[in-house]
Amino acid sequence: MRKLGASISLMRQKQGLSLREFASKVGIDFSALSRLENGTTLNPSVFFIQKLAKSLGVTVDEMMNFSAVECPTCKGTGWVIKK
Repeated sequence: MRKLGASISLMRQKQGLSLREFASKVGIDFSALSRLENGTTLNPSVFFIQKLAKSLGVTVDEMMNFSAVECPTCKGTGWVIKK
């Protein structure tokens, strides 16, 4: 789930939204979104994933296959978009 959370975080940031702004836009609990982005939520529901994808303007498949990789210079603390 870490990669999914990282993908959501990067897509959200590309839209210029903070975690709280995005949670409010989607209509979900801020802490639930934070746990997903941090990789501590192990089994998010398909409805939760669909809601996030729709709010990001992507399909679930696109969101699940987004090219997020661990940042090679961040010492395990960040993610980047693979080019």
